[in-house]
Amino acid sequence: MNGEQSVPLKLERTTLESAAATPRDQVMRASWYALFIMTLIHSTHYLDRIVVSIVIEPIRHEFGLSDSQLGLLTGLVYGLTFAVAGLPLGYLVDRVNRRNLLAIVVLCWSCFTAFAAFAQSFSQLLLARMAVGAAEAGGSPTSMSMISDLFPPRKRSTAMGVLFLSTSVGAAGSAIIGSYVAVHYGWRAAFLIAGLPGAIFASILLLTVKEPRRGAMDPARVEPKAMPSLKETARFLVGQKSLRHLFIAMPLAIMAISANSAWLVAFLMRVHHLDLAHASIVAGVTFGGFSAAGSILGGLLSDRVGKVIAGRRIGLAAATSLLAVPVAVAATLVENTPLAIASWFILAMLAFSTIPPTFGSMVSLAKPRMRGITLAGMQVVTNLIGYGLAPFMVGMLSDVVGGENSLRMALLIVMCGSLLWAALHFYCASRHFEKDMARAAQL
Repeated sequence: MNGEQSVPLKLERTTLESAAATPRDQVMRASWYALFIMTLIHSTHYLDRIVVSIVIEPIRHEFGLSDSQLGLLTGLVYGLTFAVAGLPLGYLVDRVNRRNLLAIVVLCWSCFTAFAAFAQSFSQLLLARMAVGAAEAGGSPTSMSMISDLFPPRKRSTAMGVLFLSTSVGAAGSAIIGSYVAVHYGWRAAFLIAGLPGAIFASILLLTVKEPRRGAMDPARVEPKAMPSLKETARFLVGQKSLRHLFIAMPLAIMAISANSAWLVAFLMRVHHLDLAHASIVAGVTFGGFSAAGSILGGLLSDRVGKVIAGRRIGLAAATSLLAVPVAVAATLVENTPLAIASWFILAMLAFSTIPPTFGSMVSLAKPRMRGITLAGMQVVTNLIGYGLAPFMVGMLSDVVGGENSLRMALLIVMCGSLLWAALHFYCASRHFEKDMARAAQL
């Protein structure tokens, strides 16, 4: 390829990444531009996912809902349809034009978000959220598959960190919607406004971004012409020990994030007696500034510590998960409102720092023609267990515990338990990472 020599693959602790210093490492401006557009698109993904959590209290009062029903609405039905649609869409990611697929799904989830504004019952609102979950199942796998062909292995965690800056953009949008639109025009207007940006970004994507060539940024090798079958893909992925542990660790880490994002506004309103406008602003700063800081720092630090020993990327995720546990205790139990809010800020930063190294590592653990299904599979379990089950578990536990501290205790149990468990599997994944990465690079 332009006269460059194939680089021999070695099973050294310095890893394959250090051996792959080729012209592929020269990331083009077009790659950064494509990443910027995908980050904007992913921001609508996050906004349309969490807008229901921002207006959860007005919805609860209008329809007379319990916390269990709210947990169903904010997470479980979304996660279930996401899981159903995730693998078929991941199958398509490996086989069709990814740019076009991404444009289609973002347009769909934006429309379904807007449709929620017209719901006249709890069941209609559930159906709208189910449709959003099904459409969003194709968003992240498509974007991350494209990123793997736009950036070399040594820069993928950083690129993933930039992608997950989308949470800050989406959170900023949710803060505006919650503190102004919902307060002055009601929760239905909030859904309508949240659904608008996606159509704009889908058009920009189609007009200005090209589909990257698959495998363009991987160490030089000959890719088989035939597409691997689902059986071959499954056999290979199951054989990756580090990948198996990541498939457990990431959903558990997402559980803490999801419990936080789904219930933070309600928690601040019930426990610290903030009004909707101020609670929305706090949530916006939490998932705007501090989640963004976590994403960027997590990506940059993991790429830095992984330069010599790649497995240290995942080890960093294990360490931050452990560090987040006492912070979660403070966030839920501290009575002083400013101190509690500061704890929520730090918790969001630590929790989000685990995402870039995980997904950045995953694309290096799968062959190019297996990345769509791999990422889709991860998205299925993270959304079903993390984003789907966690909010419902918090709501159910809150109803079971009862009393004025029910939500406080439910959040404490779910977040601390999931973070401790995640840390264990991140550590186990780090021990097998280098060997599995070498296996993925072989023919």
